[in-house]
Amino acid sequence: MNISRDAASGMGWSIVEKWSTRVVSLVVLLVLGRLLTPDQFGLVALGTVFMTFLNIFVDQGFGRALVQRRTITDAHTNTAFWISLAGSIVLAAVLIVGAPLISSVLGEPALEPVVQVMSIGLVLYALSSIPQALLEREFGFKSLARRRVIATLVGGVCAVIAAAVGLGVWSLVLQTLVTSAVGVVVLWTASTWRPRFVISLRAARELWPTGASVIGIEFVGFLNGQSDKLIVGAALDATALGYYFFAMRIISIMIELFSTVMSSISLTTFSRLQDDRSALQTWMYRLSAVSCLVAIPAFAVLASVAQEAIPLVFGSQWAQSSILVQILCVLGAVNAIAVFDRSALLAVGRNRLAFSLTLGQALIGIVFVFAALPFGVVGVAIAVAVRQIIWWPVRLIALRVALGISPIRYLSIWLRPTVVGLVAAVISYSLITLVWDLSALPIVYVLVGVLISSALIVALGSLLLRSPFQELMLLVRQRRSGGRK
Repeated sequence: MNISRDAASGMGWSIVEKWSTRVVSLVVLLVLGRLLTPDQFGLVALGTVFMTFLNIFVDQGFGRALVQRRTITDAHTNTAFWISLAGSIVLAAVLIVGAPLISSVLGEPALEPVVQVMSIGLVLYALSSIPQALLEREFGFKSLARRRVIATLVGGVCAVIAAAVGLGVWSLVLQTLVTSAVGVVVLWTASTWRPRFVISLRAARELWPTGASVIGIEFVGFLNGQSDKLIVGAALDATALGYYFFAMRIISIMIELFSTVMSSISLTTFSRLQDDRSALQTWMYRLSAVSCLVAIPAFAVLASVAQEAIPLVFGSQWAQSSILVQILCVLGAVNAIAVFDRSALLAVGRNRLAFSLTLGQALIGIVFVFAALPFGVVGVAIAVAVRQIIWWPVRLIALRVALGISPIRYLSIWLRPTVVGLVAAVISYSLITLVWDLSALPIVYVLVGVLISSALIVALGSLLLRSPFQELMLLVRQRRSGGRK
């Protein structure tokens, strides 16, 4: 198998998927942001926290194990599927029964029915987990892209219609379930694999070591990505969580647009190169360079115009999310290069190290978030961004030990796009502040800010970002030439 050809092809379809689905998600978020209130977003954010937590245990990490293993058999795939499906049914029942207690503890009575209905998503996740892993293993990113685009579009349309007729918070719940259900239908239509009722204890034991590591990593990943929302929702209220969740959602869409295009193929690519350390290092540098080239300047532009852009685009009720978006742009910029760490460590079998890194970051993050609570959601946003920065040197040391990655070369990949983005953002913000009355012409401020920043990024990038740009062109040429270059 030609890794360059398959990785470049996978990246091409990953771009189609990520950009199509995230553009649709952004448009849907724009419409829903004007139709719904922050407390309604906050309720669904709380429900999503519990769904995300239980999804960790639905497939026992077997989906990732199927991607990582060199060889698999029918016993592996069928065992993984039936264990996942049975586990999802049990966990959904637990969530339905426990919903009254959850809502009582959090002081949100309206959360109970939301959590109970959202529990259906656990079964839908189990139905898609193994077919998705098999397509990913064979670089079937075209089918995966089609599935995500169709599911996101249908789910978004249903949510907008539901919100327009006054269903409120249930429009967000409907979006989640319809997206998952349509995704299952499209995925099973695209996949040729069909389960047989075969359960092998031997196959389960063979998958379990990697699966257990994935569960551990995803659990602490949950602490990293969801504990802040749970703490904000429990310690403050659903409205405060709504503002925070909305800001984080915008940042997440940006990260997925500009960074996880490459990360979605990274585990498969790195796993195929696990015995060729030099090639793995090359692809680590290459993917990181391309990710930083497009992501970091984009976050700089967003930070420079967010104060006016968020209320203008999403409605004045989201003005309090503007400062949160600006702060969290730091998180997005760091994630632009750190997004590949876990995939690379899992690919070479350094599961415990990946787990330890994620656990350390999660524990520090929880401490920081609790300490920041007296300062409200702004303090929480600062704490989350600071956590990412101070843990970065530890991740660099781990990459050097496990993969032989040079910290100096790795940091240089991040440094030049950062300089370009910061200089462009500062210059554009200063110029338009001197010329326009921001309160009178917010749309002019936003449009001119984006145009000036983009022009400066192109000009400065042509001087300072030549090497990452060449990496990007290399991937494009490999895609067009079928991997011959």
